[in-house]
Amino acid sequence: MEASKALSVNAAPTEPWQPHLPSALTPAMIAYEDDFMLILDKPAGMLVHPTVSQWTGTLYDLVKAYYAERGITADIHPVSRLDRNTSGLVIFAKEPVIQFWLSQGEVVKEYLAIAQGHLQDEQGLIDAPIARKEGSIIERCVDFTRGKEAQTAYQVLGYYGPNTLLKIRLFTGRTHQIRVHMAYLGHPLVDDNLYGVPGPQSRHALHAYRLAFKHPVGDYMLEITRGLPSDLRKILY
Repeated sequence: MEASKALSVNAAPTEPWQPHLPSALTPAMIAYEDDFMLILDKPAGMLVHPTVSQWTGTLYDLVKAYYAERGITADIHPVSRLDRNTSGLVIFAKEPVIQFWLSQGEVVKEYLAIAQGHLQDEQGLIDAPIARKEGSIIERCVDFTRGKEAQTAYQVLGYYGPNTLLKIRLFTGRTHQIRVHMAYLGHPLVDDNLYGVPGPQSRHALHAYRLAFKHPVGDYMLEITRGLPSDLRKILY
């Protein structure tokens, strides 16, 4: 997945991006499954679980229908969550104790992101506390007085036209953490309509591509990866 640092022409989609959301789980969406957990590759544009403003059409609903179709008598417990317009890997535990073990253990979470501009440092650690922006119920900001600890590590994978492809690892899990930290550096994510400049994608260029953790029951490590979806690859080439 790592790209060379050769410059290439950036060709953004000519038509506004629209999510084509599935109505059922497809084999391509299932990254891993056993008796204890289900790991899915969530498409952008879909909520992980229902909210007060949207009760249906979520990833949770697809999992519920998948269980019913296959006669799986298991619970549905999201272990990891992603923003609606972030694509990538999400863990569902099938039992409460599995959810607890995974939440207490170390789960390595890595992302692929496309940021505006060229980051000069090939790698770095952003250590900047994040708080809710005053006057907003959604937006967050870096705030060294009110903020909670937030750490994000990044590595440059390549430069593509005016943008930079990054591999990012989270060490904390604040709301919008990657988006806020990249904007704080002066390199917001491409097409981030909240912290950057909206564009034809209509969704920010962020994909949860890798999870690595010790299996909560088996004595072995799991590593699951999923590459960039096609809508984000179009930004690079």
